[in-house]
Amino acid sequence: MNNLNEIPNILPVNGHDLYNYLVKYAGSNTQLQAVISFDQELDADILKKAVRLSLDAEPVLGCRFIEDEKQPYWQRFEKPDEISWFEFVQNVNKQEALEQFLKGPFAFAGQQVNFRLIRAEGGDTLCIKICHACSDAKGLKEYLHLLAGIYSRLKEDSGFQPEPNKGRRDQKYYFDALGIEEPLALFDPQTQFVPSTWAFPYHGRESKEMRISMRRIRDGVYERIKAFGNTHKVTINTIILTAFFKSMFEFVKPPVGEEMGICVTVDLRKAFIGSPAQAICNLSVAMYPRIDRIEEEPFLETLKRVSGSIEELKGPRAGLLDAVGLEVWDNIDFSQAVGQMQSLVQWLVETGKSYPFLSNMGVINPLKFGQIVANDAYIVNPTAYAPGFMLGVNTYNKTLTLQVSYYEPSHRTEEIEAFMDLMEKELESL
Repeated sequence: MNNLNEIPNILPVNGHDLYNYLVKYAGSNTQLQAVISFDQELDADILKKAVRLSLDAEPVLGCRFIEDEKQPYWQRFEKPDEISWFEFVQNVNKQEALEQFLKGPFAFAGQQVNFRLIRAEGGDTLCIKICHACSDAKGLKEYLHLLAGIYSRLKEDSGFQPEPNKGRRDQKYYFDALGIEEPLALFDPQTQFVPSTWAFPYHGRESKEMRISMRRIRDGVYERIKAFGNTHKVTINTIILTAFFKSMFEFVKPPVGEEMGICVTVDLRKAFIGSPAQAICNLSVAMYPRIDRIEEEPFLETLKRVSGSIEELKGPRAGLLDAVGLEVWDNIDFSQAVGQMQSLVQWLVETGKSYPFLSNMGVINPLKFGQIVANDAYIVNPTAYAPGFMLGVNTYNKTLTLQVSYYEPSHRTEEIEAFMDLMEKELESL
């Protein structure tokens, strides 16, 4: 491979990478996962080759995280061809094979991606893990299309080799778009973190078994939600956030008149659309819209208040505080960073409160592997440890997926399912 000498053996770890890497110690399992379904069979050999080549196209995916005290870094595996990246299973129970993959660890210690192709009656299912330390959900969506593109090229030319992506993996283009030359000069520890005032109900911190609760909203209901948003000039994300607030108010019943907040993801890429290429990386931060509970309030009235809260936070600088805060992690020793993360988690445990988290990963564009178009796809967000709680949302082929991955017994299945029923009821009532 002539382009192998263009692939760096060392890539820098930025503050965003470091933060998401350290979250694994007590925040979440740091696994983002995708499930892609086909009504036909893919070529398993070509797919396996496409997986391997994708590690050259996006070099960080072929790396392990090195915990260097002064400056952690990404280091390419010396013998990537000896690592199990891809598994092909057939003549198995599809649901069992899928759940086994989603609930299991990476196959090889330190790897950033892992794949399983499940062949069963009715077509193939491709399952993908990617570590949140190297990529957010937007990066995962980009990777799905990269993989599909490499597979398609290999179908036409077995000797195809992708060019390594040399784009930046940090937040520079975001700060450049805002005209900020010294982001650390904006850091103010007093405004960096606003404590949460509630949490989804949980029962200790014991994490025995991972589970996934999911709702698939299709056809007429999805179209009604879109039409409702168009009528009231709000996004589907705002509608889902409103349903989230109302479901939490119903489930937790916080004091009337006391403001409650939900953490919502913000994609920093939107600030520099059209800028030079960005490699797969972490560029998602958060904003914290807040409203209080009003008893018996109609959905539309709550929607207006949620929309107003979001509008106050939006704009080109949405997420700036979080982005600046993540730059700080890039300027401290590794052991100090570990200590800070442990202190943060300990504080959450002591207060028993943590912002419920809405991660809307947006629309996954049609995925085409050669001539085969995926008929279904969804993303599973990282599994949060209590008191954390995350609702993941994504859309493919006019199907809206809501899902929560969680651990028992710290979170109870009956309570998660009851909450998801409330969410579904709120959305179906529109």
